[in-house]
Amino acid sequence: MWWQHHTGAELAHSATGDQQLDPLTHAISGAALARAFPSKPLPRKQTLFLVLLTMAPDSDIVLRFFSDVLYLQHHRGLTHSLLMLPLWGRLVYSLGTRQVKQNPAMPWLIGLALLLHISLDIITTFGTMILAPLSDWRASLDLVFIIDPLFTSCMLLPLLAGFIWTRHKRQLGALSLAMMASYLGLAWNNQQQAISIARHAYPDAIAYHALPMAFSPFNWQIIVTYPDHYARTAVNLKPAFTGTSPLFSQALVRNILSTAIADKDHLHWQELPAMHTITDIDTLPGTRFYAWFARFPVVLASNDQTIDIGDLAYGGGAPGTSPAFQLHIELHPPLTDQPRSWLIWRGGHRSELTTTERPFDWL
Repeated sequence: MWWQHHTGAELAHSATGDQQLDPLTHAISGAALARAFPSKPLPRKQTLFLVLLTMAPDSDIVLRFFSDVLYLQHHRGLTHSLLMLPLWGRLVYSLGTRQVKQNPAMPWLIGLALLLHISLDIITTFGTMILAPLSDWRASLDLVFIIDPLFTSCMLLPLLAGFIWTRHKRQLGALSLAMMASYLGLAWNNQQQAISIARHAYPDAIAYHALPMAFSPFNWQIIVTYPDHYARTAVNLKPAFTGTSPLFSQALVRNILSTAIADKDHLHWQELPAMHTITDIDTLPGTRFYAWFARFPVVLASNDQTIDIGDLAYGGGAPGTSPAFQLHIELHPPLTDQPRSWLIWRGGHRSELTTTERPFDWL
């Protein structure tokens, strides 16, 4: 079916590397904005303008033409910064058509469209550098998986209804945004339930996190932080709800969703050593960048020849999944006396890390 072939491919691709909310969801949010806020219906060209604008911050994908690592350094950086938003808004407005500039509401709509994109990226796990270039800190609310068809449908259905009840397009646009907010409220409530499970299981930990997993707002990865290790598990808060998993191939579901996911009464906890527990790890190439990029870096394997580091946020260490963004270090590679490091993307693609630093070090 169309959903299985196309959306499934997009889901696999996003889980593989891009880690941005899918363009379709951003576009739908722009359409909802265009319908809900103007007091008078916008012309079609101006509606299309706002729809495209809500996708525009992801234009930083062009960095992948230069380097995969450069892309990871700066994705969701300057183009997603709240500090830079006034500049981008002014630039977009200055490049707009005469009709755009003649609409007094358009400066506000341009700002809201860019802000909406940034906000929708913050709700995912990847992290967004909202204070770039002054800081490379990445904000993340961990509420929605990278692609969530249920979340997208909540916004899309009222907009489709507007083609039937044309006199109520503005109200239905507002309903689209309200349903988006309601879904996020459900996700936040589920997240707090998952964190409560972690607090009960590990009351002496220093931090607790619950990250969304694919196919259902009730699927969560729980991560507990200690000074030298992490504990993790995966929970389905409502096992009777299959979510969207029946719409995708079982191979894709198994590749993304941990085989150890269970209901709250049958959880399997794992404990993995933190990356910094390896002696002199910060002297090896690429590790400073990886320590910044990875949210929960853990040691997957270590011996005299190689070290493998994974990030729990992208499936590292989870049974049955194919992890993304795994760091592989060869301590004694052939033909050189210097260690070499690679970032291994899901699917096997490798990007060598040499002396890669954190973004904005030049400041």
